[in-house]
Amino acid sequence: MQQIGKPVKGKDFVGREKELFLLMEYIKMGQSVVLIAPRRFGKTSLVLEALSQLKKQKYYTTFVDIFTNPTLELLSSSITQEVLKNHNLHQQFAKAKNSAVAMIQNIKLKTVLEDFQFIVGFVDDNKDSWELLSESVDFVDNFAKKHSAKMVCAYDEFGDIKKFDPRGNLIKMFRSKIQRHTSSTYIFSGSYESVMQNMFVSAKAPFYRLAHIIHIDYLEKSSITAYLKNKFKDLKISLPDNYVEGIVETTMGHPYYSQLAVQQVVLFSVFNKRIPSLDELLNQMLITEKDYLEKSWEDISNNREFVYTIRAIAENSKNIYTRLKTKNINVARATKTLEGMGVLFKDNVKGYYLSDPLLKQWILKKL
Repeated sequence: MQQIGKPVKGKDFVGREKELFLLMEYIKMGQSVVLIAPRRFGKTSLVLEALSQLKKQKYYTTFVDIFTNPTLELLSSSITQEVLKNHNLHQQFAKAKNSAVAMIQNIKLKTVLEDFQFIVGFVDDNKDSWELLSESVDFVDNFAKKHSAKMVCAYDEFGDIKKFDPRGNLIKMFRSKIQRHTSSTYIFSGSYESVMQNMFVSAKAPFYRLAHIIHIDYLEKSSITAYLKNKFKDLKISLPDNYVEGIVETTMGHPYYSQLAVQQVVLFSVFNKRIPSLDELLNQMLITEKDYLEKSWEDISNNREFVYTIRAIAENSKNIYTRLKTKNINVARATKTLEGMGVLFKDNVKGYYLSDPLLKQWILKKL
C-alpha cells in the first residue's frame, strides 16, 4: 500500500465490504447500478473487485474507462477489445485492428469476424466512428448472448461521455441500446454528483430509472484502522498508542489519503530515523499534495459565494447561514451547487462538510 493512486485489490481492498456486497447483490438480480463519489474515493477499486469476483462466478465482464479514451474511435475500440478479453482475443484484435490483411488472416479472429462483421470496420480508412461506437455498444450484449453468458459491463467515469456529446445525442444512443439489452447488466461510475444526477435521477434524465444509485462514502473506519495497524506491523514500523486512530481521524477514512499517510510515514522514517508526529505527517501530506490542492481551490475560488461558503464550513459547519448573513451570500444556492460538484457532503447530524479532508486542512492553514 506504499504505492498510491492505483486501484487496490486483494488483501489491500478493505473498508468497502458493505458496498461490495450491495453492488454484487444488485448485479446478480440483473439490476444496473450507478456509483457516485468524488475522484480518489476508490470507485474504480470497488468496480474492479466486483468484476473480479463475478468473473470467478463465470460472468463475462467488460471494463471501459471513458476518461482515458478521448475520441469516439478509441472508445469503440476499447469497448470491443474489452469484450474480446472474455475469450482471450483482445491481443489479436489490438495487433490486427490497423491492418485489413492482418485482421482477415488472423485465424483466431475468424469466427468472431464471421459473427460480428462490424469489427472489420476498424481497419477501414473511411471508418464511421459513430457507427463503430454504435455497433460496439451492442457488441457487449450480443457477444454474451451468442455464447449464452451473462455480461457485466462497467463504464468508469461515465459522466465524461459528455465531452463527446454537447447535444446529448450520444447519451441517447447509449440509452436506446442498453435498455434493450437482455444478457447484460451495467455499472456506471462518475465523480460529479450533478452530472450523474442529470443523467440518471432527474425525471427528464436520459437514463431515468435505468439503474439504482449508490453513493460511495469514506472507508469504514474500524476496517481501515485495523488494516493500517496490520500494514505498519508488516512494515515493522512501531507506532505510539492511538497513532493510527489519529491518521484515520485526519483522513476521515478517505481511501487515497489513507494510502498517502502510510507512504509518508515510511518515507519520513527512512530519512529521519523516527516516526513523524501527527502534525508533521499532516504537513508532509499537504506538501506532497500541494499542486492538487491548489488546483482544487483554483477550480472553485473564482466564485465569491463558493469561497465564503467553503471557508465558513471548513472553520465550523454549524450556523453557516447566520455567520454569512452579513456577506450577502446565497448559502442555499452555494451549498447545493458545491454538493453537486462533489466538493461538499451533507450529513443529517453534522450538516455540510468538505468531502476532501486534506483540502479542509489546507484551507485552514493557508487562507
